[in-house]
Amino acid sequence: MKKLLVILCAVIAVTAVLAGGLSGTPAFAAQENVYTPEHGEYRAITIVNNTTDNQPVGVRFSGYYFGGSGIQVMLDVYSSPQLTLDFFIGSENLSESQRQAKEQLIALFESINQFIQQVDAAANTQYDGEDGLPLSDIYKYNSAVCGDRVEVSRYTYEMLQIAREMYNDTNGAFNPAVYRLVDLWGFSSRIYSNGDFGLPYDRPVTAQQFAENGYPLPEQKYVTAFSQKDFVSFDEQAVELTQQDGKYYVTKNVSPVTVDGVEYQQWLDLGGIAKGYVVDGIKQLLQQQGLERYYIDSGSSSSVYGLGYDGGEMTLSLTDPLAPGAAVFPTTLLSFKVGKSSVSTSGQYVRKYVTDGVEYSHIVDGSTGAPAQTGVKEVLAVVPESQGLWGGKGDCLTTALTVMSRQQLVDFVNGYLADNGITVVVVYETFDGKKEILSNLDEADITKKGEHFDTYAWGLKKENGVFVYDSQATFQTQPDEYFVLKIVLACVGGVLLVGMVVYHFVVGRKKMLQKVQQARGDKPFKLMDVMVYLGVVLVIIVLFSVFFTEEQSSWKTLEVVDDQSGEQLFFYNVVRNEYKINTANSNGWQIDVQSQANGLTVTFTRVIEGEKHFNTLKITRGATPTAKMTDSLCGFHQDCVYNFGEIDKAGGVIVCSPNRLKVVSA
Repeated sequence: MKKLLVILCAVIAVTAVLAGGLSGTPAFAAQENVYTPEHGEYRAITIVNNTTDNQPVGVRFSGYYFGGSGIQVMLDVYSSPQLTLDFFIGSENLSESQRQAKEQLIALFESINQFIQQVDAAANTQYDGEDGLPLSDIYKYNSAVCGDRVEVSRYTYEMLQIAREMYNDTNGAFNPAVYRLVDLWGFSSRIYSNGDFGLPYDRPVTAQQFAENGYPLPEQKYVTAFSQKDFVSFDEQAVELTQQDGKYYVTKNVSPVTVDGVEYQQWLDLGGIAKGYVVDGIKQLLQQQGLERYYIDSGSSSSVYGLGYDGGEMTLSLTDPLAPGAAVFPTTLLSFKVGKSSVSTSGQYVRKYVTDGVEYSHIVDGSTGAPAQTGVKEVLAVVPESQGLWGGKGDCLTTALTVMSRQQLVDFVNGYLADNGITVVVVYETFDGKKEILSNLDEADITKKGEHFDTYAWGLKKENGVFVYDSQATFQTQPDEYFVLKIVLACVGGVLLVGMVVYHFVVGRKKMLQKVQQARGDKPFKLMDVMVYLGVVLVIIVLFSVFFTEEQSSWKTLEVVDDQSGEQLFFYNVVRNEYKINTANSNGWQIDVQSQANGLTVTFTRVIEGEKHFNTLKITRGATPTAKMTDSLCGFHQDCVYNFGEIDKAGGVIVCSPNRLKVVSA
């Protein structure tokens, strides 16, 4: 079990770093000369401009917070008329003015560090009083029973107020009261950080089991119980917020649910707000000192952009979540200029697992009781500074947009987002695998388009002053599946070539000058050279294997077509475990779908020349989903059953010529 937890934590941490949704740090920045306080809770690093003889242009605050999650909070403060940072932060050889600036900056960093720790101590669901950790406000609420009133800090109260406002504004799409469901599905910090498997609905799993088939799914009785409307309510009557005599209180008015005789209390989680609330608080501390040139980031999902080091706007880059190899080599989807804004992003591709071929991500829809599978892969929201403190609200908003349907997104763009001046970019994958960008951003404002940008349709257009979905924009360009591999192989080949040239030219020439005859007799390839070259070849083989087998190991969608009329009869998305059938097809095909625990059985029946013909297709989900024609009445030989093997990868085909039926995987 511990091995599994280590693997899970490592995967989550690495993925979060590599697949971070946005980036705003100036490309010119390099770091050196570190200052670390005695308590060691953060580091201060000089930022230098490597285009101007490495002159200091600012200082970076960096620390890891939020318990076992280990989320990095980072602040870049750039030199400005209000605070000149023309020195190395770790140096003791400073002028009087530089020493005063350093003291001012360190005092600011200490305030920031203390603020983050207080927010963490109030909102962290893991802080249960054990191991010397304080008893958090949220832990106290989650441990309370219906009718209890819990005293909380001002920070917790303010975050709950933000959550209440966004719960109402999004009609419950954002809901901190679904945390019991988040825990049930295995995405809580209790599971992936502490491995605290002590509740009746927990499903401990070995590392091998997890690698082979993901995390076991919860029993439906728990999903049903934990998604009851009253149990996940976060309205004013369910969770009451009050102030009295300068103190703050939260009252739990939600009755528990009972499963198999065990009572379960409503749980709250502020993890979707805390990072954004932190960047808002840091922004306030900077404003109190009149600082305008800065960049704040918390967990690569909540950011605040001030002015850049030169007093101008900065560039925001959004990661392409659907690019080939994105989990290993993240690529940019698009970039645009941004300044004095709060930025939030949420991605369904960061924390997830695959069980029986179906993808489950960490954002849970309270209305269904299950992880959201709306097709939204990534959401970016940009709120101008004129709207006030929006870091916490922005985090709530991007979570809410993730659980909305495409039409709900369009309505929200024209309503709430327009009213608040919010720019949004939604990366969307349709049911049949097409890629779209739904955004109210003007395409003319995009400063850079990623190499896979053209594989997306720009799905929104403005008509009569409002945005509408453009159904004609749902094209799909076939991407270069092996682009990343080609780059890797080219780089390796280039390094190898350069190494060989250097060896033969520099070393060979040196030896020739020393002793011509001896140099002629030297073998150009010695044992060590051969070992190095074999090592390079081995790396290439491994990379080739990883990229080709991972990208082509299984199919995501399955289509059954009437080969006579060209009509689509049945379409199945295994990743979302959803299907659609065409009951109004022109050749009178009747389609019957039977669901099993690990797949579907689909029977296609039609009358041809007065005789009943049929085909039975068996679809099995799993680590590698398969599709096989298991029975048919189509001819004497049943070629579709016996001559076609099962489909287990993209590009597979099964054809029944007499019945004019074709099965294609993608």
